Amino acid sequence: MNTFKTFCISLKKDTNRRSHMLTIKDKMGLDFEFFDAVESDDITEEIEKKYFSNTDFYEWDINQKAVMATFMSHIKLLKYSCENKTNLLIIEDDIDYIGNINFNDIKFNEFDILNVGTPFGCYSYFVSHDGACKILNEIHSKQITQAYDWELNKLTTVRKQTTNIPQFTQVENKFVSNISPNGYKRY
Repeated sequence: MNTFKTFCISLKKDTNRRSHMLTIKDKMGLDFEFFDAVESDDITEEIEKKYFSNTDFYEWDINQKAVMATFMSHIKLLKYSCENKTNLLIIEDDIDYIGNINFNDIKFNEFDILNVGTPFGCYSYFVSHDGACKILNEIHSKQITQAYDWELNKLTTVRKQTTNIPQFTQVENKFVSNISPNGYKRY
């Protein structure tokens, strides 16, 4: 029996991505709920000043508000995990399931975060509820300078693991990125 809940971060308006993810649900053999992602328009000046005033986003040809919205979407799910003492599998809506993971054999007591995609990504990972609390504490105790996946990899108090073989991959050339529609490049 699963000892976790699965959420797929997705903008409510991205119906094509949500349709795609329903096919992934069948491949995974695992149910999930869509988590309505924070919208770029939801990033107020107050949120921007509180969390993102020292970032390097301005150096990149990206939608800065979308980076912030993605960051806040992950933070909201971590808060949910911590407050409800619920282990999570967090996935984003532009992935494909390529693995054969036994979802009933996840040992949440052995990690805080288990990345099941690329070692440096945040599009698919398990987080224990204790790990979610640790991540939140560490992120709130420092200045955010980069996107969520980069900040996640800089954490020092969190027990991080990555599967030897990726279980998920990001789909390329199927969706235009909300964050970097022109690709990732510095100005």
